[in-house]
Amino acid sequence: MAVLKRAGLDGRTAFRSLLFLVGAAGLSGEAYSSIADPGPADFWIYFTFQSNLILAVCFGALAWSALRGGRAPSPVVKGAATLYALITGLVFNLLLANPASPFYTVQKESHYQWDSVLLHVLAPLMALADWLLFGPRGQLRGRHALYWLGYPLGYLGFALIRGAMVGGDTRYPYPFLDLTQHSGLMVTVNCVCLAAFFYLLGLGLTAVDRLVGRREERRAGGPDEARAVLEPVPADPS
Repeated sequence: MAVLKRAGLDGRTAFRSLLFLVGAAGLSGEAYSSIADPGPADFWIYFTFQSNLILAVCFGALAWSALRGGRAPSPVVKGAATLYALITGLVFNLLLANPASPFYTVQKESHYQWDSVLLHVLAPLMALADWLLFGPRGQLRGRHALYWLGYPLGYLGFALIRGAMVGGDTRYPYPFLDLTQHSGLMVTVNCVCLAAFFYLLGLGLTAVDRLVGRREERRAGGPDEARAVLEPVPADPS
């Protein structure tokens, strides 16, 4: 802790700086691998890359704001970045890298390379830890979970439109969107189920934030008691 204080860092800023570095390293490794491999450099089409880019930029801005007094992203932006990172981690580990899943991919050798671990495991876990430890506290409402759906739904549209226009092995970036392997009805059902899951996950984030905030208030004696401590006691006129 003394080292952090000498560097001008508190624990929260140090953690967020580390999360930024984890994201930047994973993104760099993913981009390098794609560029170095034969064929088109298509790393940018994946939700994994895009969501981790959003996460790294958000937490880099949060750390920079704490260190240099810049403008920090709003709690709504931080919630969105956290949600998208969790989507990345859950979809990858439950659907794509899980042998029990019907969407288990055959690229098993790439599932847990170092850059994949950073982007699909470590960054989502760190984003969730930051949410639980540092909030925001009580600044979000259930409607924000609906706002956060904008990007995932836009991504689904992008992936489907792109798949209809191009060919190749990465025509559809994810097997549950692949219209060459599944019917239009099945892909539609997949998209609806994923959208519903993403919405519920966003609601869960806001609910957890409110729950943790209430517990912290109770431990601190509640907002009324805290105000009573800060407010001066009026003098007795007698």
